[in-house]
Amino acid sequence: MGNQMFQYALGRALSVKHNVPLGLDLTYLLERVPRPAWKNFVFRNYDLGVFNISAKIVSRTEISFLYRPYFSGRLMLLFDAFRRKMFKLPGIEISYNFNQETLSLNPNAYISGRWQSPKYFSSIESIIRTDFTLKRPLSERAQKLKDEIRSARSVCINVRRTDFVENSFHGTFGKEYYDKAIAMIAQSVSITKIYVFSDDMAWCEENLHFNFPTMFVRHEYAGEKFEEYLMLMSACKHFIIPNSSFAWWAAWLNTDKDKMVITPKQWFPDLSKNTSDLIPSEWIRI
Repeated sequence: MGNQMFQYALGRALSVKHNVPLGLDLTYLLERVPRPAWKNFVFRNYDLGVFNISAKIVSRTEISFLYRPYFSGRLMLLFDAFRRKMFKLPGIEISYNFNQETLSLNPNAYISGRWQSPKYFSSIESIIRTDFTLKRPLSERAQKLKDEIRSARSVCINVRRTDFVENSFHGTFGKEYYDKAIAMIAQSVSITKIYVFSDDMAWCEENLHFNFPTMFVRHEYAGEKFEEYLMLMSACKHFIIPNSSFAWWAAWLNTDKDKMVITPKQWFPDLSKNTSDLIPSEWIRI
C-alpha cells in the first residue's frame, strides 16, 4: 500500500498541474509470473481502492504506444526490461533521489517507479491528505481504539519484518533501534502509552519491552487492506518507524505540528542508494 501511495501521489500532482485525468495501469502489479532471480519476492495486490482517490483503472489500449504492456507472462516482463534498458524513456525513474525534471512531464506522461519523496507532491499536500481518507468509516472496534489513542500522549512503534528479515536489499531494525528511539522521545515529551504495530507481532511481544504501558495492536484491527491499521497508526502523537513506506505514510498523514518522528538514518543497507529526499527535514534520523 505504501509504495502505491507514493506512486499515486506523483501521478495526482501531475494530473492536477495539467488538469487531466489520472489513470492507473495495474498490468505489472497483478502479474504473477515467478521471479526466481529476486530472492524473497512478494507479489502484491492493488490496495488503493479503500481510499477516496481520484483515478481510474486503465486498459492497455488506453496507454500510449511507447509504454503499453505487450505480450503476457515472462515474455512481457522480458520485453519491458529490454525497453527500459535500451531507451531512456521520460517518466521511468532511474534513481531514488528527487528529480525535479519529473514534474515537467507532459500531460500524456506514463510514469513508472517508486517516487518516494514528498517533494513530488508538496504542491498539492492538502489534496493528497483528502484523497487518502477512507471510503468507509472505521469499524466500531477500530474507532474505539482510535479514540483511546488520540486521548493519550501516544507513541506509534512500527516494526517491519517478515519478507525483510532475509532480504539484504531492505534489512531490518532490531530492539536496539527502538530502545534508542523511545529514550530520545522520552527525553523531550511525556509518554503515557506505546502502541506497537507490526507484521510480526510474535517477535515484538517477545523482544520489545518498554518502561511505559504498551499495547501490541493485533491484526484484528487491520481492516481489509490494513487501511484501519494505517489510520490507527496515524492517530498517534509521535512515531518511531522503520524503513517502511507504509509506516512513512502513517507518520506523514498525521498533521500535528508538534509530533516527533524518528526514522532510520540509512533507509537501505546499500549506502549508494540516496534517500535524502525521502525524509522530511523536521523528522529525526538515527
